[in-house]
Amino acid sequence: MVRSVPAVVLFAALLASCGQEQKQADSGEQRDPAVVDALSDPLMADPDLATQNRGGSALSGGGPASGQIPPLRTGPEEIELARQAALAMAGGAISSAPTATARSEKSRLDGAITAEAVAAASGLVSRSCAGKLSYSFVWSARLVPALVPYPRGHVQEAAGTDDPACRIRVVNYLTPVEPAAVVDFHFAMAAKGGFQPGHVSEGDDEVISGRGYAVFVRPAPGGLTQVDIVSAGR
Repeated sequence: MVRSVPAVVLFAALLASCGQEQKQADSGEQRDPAVVDALSDPLMADPDLATQNRGGSALSGGGPASGQIPPLRTGPEEIELARQAALAMAGGAISSAPTATARSEKSRLDGAITAEAVAAASGLVSRSCAGKLSYSFVWSARLVPALVPYPRGHVQEAAGTDDPACRIRVVNYLTPVEPAAVVDFHFAMAAKGGFQPGHVSEGDDEVISGRGYAVFVRPAPGGLTQVDIVSAGR
């Protein structure tokens, strides 16, 4: 025996169907691929995720310190894992960067605290463009492969803009790997990417730079290494 369906049930089913179609339509909207990628990936606070995409670079926090930011791991095992990931990213070998040419006794970034100040002080970005930066960890995921942080680096701050006249990325990160190895890594990655890097020293900073980018590497308290990456037009 076939039972007839009450009108109220049919009406409810139609409403549910419409709602489902609306959800599907909403999920089909175009979204920024970098944002989708950043949100769909697990947060790379776990060192075991170092082999994830983006060349194994770990985004383990950033921005103002808070209880939500995982602590930076600094032990010998962590350093070794970072070194191995760096070798893998560079293709199995990392040559020593050329000896730095002394450029000045003072870094151009001295006194620059925020990403905006770093961008303006880098010499790559006008102050008006630096003022257009927005702050979000997503910007660290938008660096070109040749400029990514050292693997398992701990991102402290990231900013950027895709303004047509001011395409900028600024990323600050910490790593327990010593400065010399970090310099070698960034020089090798820039060269691998065809960026024709140069190597100069400015005060405590060693700078790997070329057209439209600069990477500032310096010792940090606690035996750490601090790095600022500035990219303009890339």
